[in-house]
Amino acid sequence: MNKKRVCGLTCIIVIAGLIISGVIIVNLNSAEIVRDVVINNPDGSTGTVFVVFRPGLTGFNEGVVNEFIRGLVDSDWRVEVTTSSSVTPTNVTGYDLIVLGSPTNGASPHASMLAYLTRVDFEGKPVVLILTSGGFGGAGLDLFRNATIDANGVVLSAMQFAIYEMDAGSRAYTAGTEVSLEP
Repeated sequence: MNKKRVCGLTCIIVIAGLIISGVIIVNLNSAEIVRDVVINNPDGSTGTVFVVFRPGLTGFNEGVVNEFIRGLVDSDWRVEVTTSSSVTPTNVTGYDLIVLGSPTNGASPHASMLAYLTRVDFEGKPVVLILTSGGFGGAGLDLFRNATIDANGVVLSAMQFAIYEMDAGSRAYTAGTEVSLEP
C-alpha cells in the first residue's frame, strides 16, 4: 500500500471511532438511571431532607452530592436519596428540605432533572441546588433555579462546581454542614 492509502484508511478508522464513541456517550448520558430511595441517618433529629440527583458520565457529580450529604448527616439530618427518573417520588410533603444535584449537559441541567421538575410541586419548600460541570457551566445555574421556582420551590442556595476545582468535595461538605432553615 502506498502512503496516501494508509493515511486515508487511518483517517476513516479514526473518524469512525469518533462517531461510534459519540453515539455511545450520547446513549449512556440519555439512559434513565433508576435507584431505590436510600436512607442515611434514619434517626436524624435536625429534619428530613430529600436528595434527588442525576449521576453524570464521570463520578464527579455523584461525589460532590455525596459530600454534601455527608455534611448533612454530620449535622444530624435524616437524608433520603434517589436519582432523577420517571419514577422519582413527587410527593414531598414529609420533607423539610429538598436538595437537587445535576451535572450540566450542554450548559443545562440534565434532561432527567428538568423532566422531574415539571412533574413535582415543592409546595414552597426550601431547595438547595448543586450543579456540576466539566468546565464553565454557562447559564445552567439560572435554568436550574428558574425550573425549581416554576416547581414552587424556594431556592435556599445554589452552588456550582467545576471538575477542575480541587476543593469541590470539601466545599460541598462544608455547605452541607452549614444548612439552616432558620432565617
